Amino acid sequence: MRALRMAGVVAAGLMAAACATPQPVIEQTTRGPIAQEIQIARSFAANGRDMGWDEKRHYEEQLEEKVFKYLREHPDFQNETRYSTFRFWRQVSVGSTKEEVKVLLEDPDERTIDPALMASLARRHWSQVQGKAKEAWVYPLGWVLYIDDKAVVSMIRVRGTWDKDDDQ
Repeated sequence: MRALRMAGVVAAGLMAAACATPQPVIEQTTRGPIAQEIQIARSFAANGRDMGWDEKRHYEEQLEEKVFKYLREHPDFQNETRYSTFRFWRQVSVGSTKEEVKVLLEDPDERTIDPALMASLARRHWSQVQGKAKEAWVYPLGWVLYIDDKAVVSMIRVRGTWDKDDDQ
């Protein structure tokens, strides 16, 4: 009988701990990842550290070159509403083409066209995404970009419990 009571106490403790564990925040947003934050996350993943001063300078020069090359090749882009976000903020937004995303963020870490996997990545937002998206591109820091045939149609970010909500 004592063992049964002890098991009940342990089970209640485990349930209380599970309820107290902060859950990640899953948000659908129109403001996507910034090129530099993705690069910093990739640097930490590859090297276990942030980029050094020379590495940052080299990365920023390469990114600027890619951005201005894209803008020269697409002169009508300056009439788009997302022009400033792309050129100055170096940030992906809803409507960004696949090519624009690759200029800013390079290739995704993962890519899928599997509806079941896309649904699990979108979680509670899948009902808003499923009719529009043909594929999902996964990037560091919890970013998932949903893309139709041409452009980003939705963006989901899974914020970890460690991630403070400072970009509002």
